[in-house]
Parts: sequence; C-alpha cells; structure tokens
Amino acid sequence: MCPIRKTIPALVTLILAFVGPALAQEKGSSGFAGTYVMEGWRLDLPGTGYRGSCSVLGDGPAYRVSCTDSDTLRALLGKGLALGETLAVSIADETPGHDGTLFADEYLVVYRRQADGILEGTWIHARCGTVGVETLTPVPNTTP
Repeated sequence: MCPIRKTIPALVTLILAFVGPALAQEKGSSGFAGTYVMEGWRLDLPGTGYRGSCSVLGDGPAYRVSCTDSDTLRALLGKGLALGETLAVSIADETPGHDGTLFADEYLVVYRRQADGILEGTWIHARCGTVGVETLTPVPNTTP
C-alpha cells in the first residue's frame, strides 16, 4: 500500500485525451455489464495471485465497477470507460494504517475483450508503479 496521492484523475485525463475524439464517433460499446470471476497477480512477485469477483454496471460507454477479493474481502470501487473492445477502469480502496495514516490503493486497469468474452487486463498502481495482470471471466447468466 502507498500513501494517498491523487494521481488517478491525471491518468484518466490522459486516457480521455486519446480516446475523447473517438468517443464522439462511437455509438456506445457492445456492452461490458455483467458479473465476472476475477483472477490476477503482480508481475514483480511470483505467487502473489488473488481471486474474487467483479460487477460491471451500466450500458456504456461509462460503467461503474466494484470488485471484491475472496481471500481478504477487500472491496474496490471505480469507474470505467469503454471504447470498442477496450475498457479502461480507475479503481481504488482506502485502508487505514496502524499509525493512523490513510493509505489508498489506486489502480488504472485496461482490459481488452477477447473473442470468448473474457477480459484480459493489465494494471498499474497509481502511486508505486507496481504492475500486474488480471483476467475477468464472465459468469453465465443463470436467470431463466
């Protein structure tokens, strides 16, 4: 964890600078909303995998994203922006430190939807620069 730093808004602004003109031409994405099984790991520490679930809500191009780690029950909340088969998400949680310091885990994740619907993503921690990969596998709709 790293002390809070407001870098995610700057990263989102940078993304919007590149995709903004394309969004004007895009008539929405083909839909990322749904429930997913989340699996990922840090690239710098082998064996640091995590697993959980994510919910993506909205009808595009903007989405609300919430994820929960199954082992730690840590919840992260964020916003996403879709362009074609790509979904960029700014997501974070806040955790108090033992000395009263507030830590924030802020991440930028960029997912690319594969032909089978799986979202393959790469993430970076906004403050520390730690990077990792993550896969979101769609949970089939079980309602009749």
